[in-house]
Amino acid sequence: MGILTRKQGELYVISSDHTVEGTQAKRAPQRMSATYFVWNGERWSSNVDEAVTFATLDEADEYVRANYGKVSS
Repeated sequence: MGILTRKQGELYVISSDHTVEGTQAKRAPQRMSATYFVWNGERWSSNVDEAVTFATLDEADEYVRANYGKVSS
């Protein structure tokens, strides 16, 4: 599973290549239109409106570092 922080509009989110079934994908989607899941603070979600947002890329990256065990499960 890949975890990445990316810009979404004016804010940053944490996203992943989880599959719809919740299992891990072997690789990231090949097209930007492909589904990326977002972290909502508790679990991965396909609803981008649920995403935890950050003002800067550094804040998003620091959140991932501080919560890696939870985000990577």
